[in-house]
Amino acid sequence: MSENLKKTSPLAWVPTVYFAMGLPFVVLNMVSAVMFKDLGISDTRIAFWTSLIMWPSTIKYLWRPFLEIFRTKKFFVVTTQLLSGVLFGLAALALHMPHFFAVTVGVFAVVAFSGATHDIAADGVYMSELSPASQAKCIGWQGAFYNLAKLVATGGLVWLAGWLYEGFSTSGTASFDAYVRSWTVVLLLLCVTLVALGLYHLRALPSGGSASEGRSLQDDLIGLREVIGAFFTKRHIWYYIAFIILYRLGEGFVMKIVPLFLK
Repeated sequence: MSENLKKTSPLAWVPTVYFAMGLPFVVLNMVSAVMFKDLGISDTRIAFWTSLIMWPSTIKYLWRPFLEIFRTKKFFVVTTQLLSGVLFGLAALALHMPHFFAVTVGVFAVVAFSGATHDIAADGVYMSELSPASQAKCIGWQGAFYNLAKLVATGGLVWLAGWLYEGFSTSGTASFDAYVRSWTVVLLLLCVTLVALGLYHLRALPSGGSASEGRSLQDDLIGLREVIGAFFTKRHIWYYIAFIILYRLGEGFVMKIVPLFLK
């Protein structure tokens, strides 16, 4: 057990790490659709591009071996939180550009990659620093704060954007400009929140273990290939995969479209 774990209670970092994990994911996956709808983007473009940029969350296992051979897991958690925060700040500025949609989608794509990397590293810290018994005790905090991030993003941030829009509109600002200003404030708030969490975890988060010693990238890739190969040779694995896909198929269909429909 590491020295940091002896000094720092898991409750000092587990809730905040998983809140920071959920926030960018939900903003990109759901809140961004509402934002682009407010800014006059067509439903077709919103659904296509906001779905496409989420691919890093699906294929993030592909670059996991690279994270095992460089620095500590804490390094990647803190770096990706700071990076995502700065990128949300850049997205806020991009809303004021003529071709804001293309620029913002590009920035969000990098945030999606950063967030997927954060997920890998954060889970690595959780597994490395906590014993099985401690993991069982903290699993409720982990899930609660991840879901709190969903509530804050889909409820709080969207409400805040609407409230700010009403305020800007009553002051005589044109409708589009009022939406731009309101979502600029929301994105800047995300920027400040994630940067603050990154700075906090710079002190509070345990290291999550050092980079793999005596192992090369080739060794890690061979290990990954063996794990994937063993997974797909399990009996009835295709039935299990079909169940996993179909079980959440309905949610996948409505996640983008329902907010647009309600708007």
